[in-house]
Amino acid sequence: MIFRGFRQSLGVSALLAVVLLVGLASAAQAKEPAANKQRLEQGRAVAESVCSNCHLVSSEQTKAVADVPSFQEIADQPDQTEGNIIARIAIPKHPMPVIPITKHELEDVAAYIMSLRNE
Repeated sequence: MIFRGFRQSLGVSALLAVVLLVGLASAAQAKEPAANKQRLEQGRAVAESVCSNCHLVSSEQTKAVADVPSFQEIADQPDQTEGNIIARIAIPKHPMPVIPITKHELEDVAAYIMSLRNE
């Protein structure tokens, strides 16, 4: 009898835990779009101030260095990821210069670039 009550109590606890986890996940997803939008806006702002001397960083920009890929072209490279972009910026190869930005700014720029990807 006692064991049966324990199993029922355990089942109710498990159900409550699942409901709580689903609720927390839903709340996190509700906040994510706003945070992601802010991250992309910050990434674009950093890109416009730091990267636009060489790259086309948006469709509104009209001038860039001829042999430098646009952010759209970078985003559309096969198997491109934010991690690949971060690595390329953090450890640049000639002719790309060292870019003086923070890790957070770098992550935002990479997210912005990937947001331009044509699926």
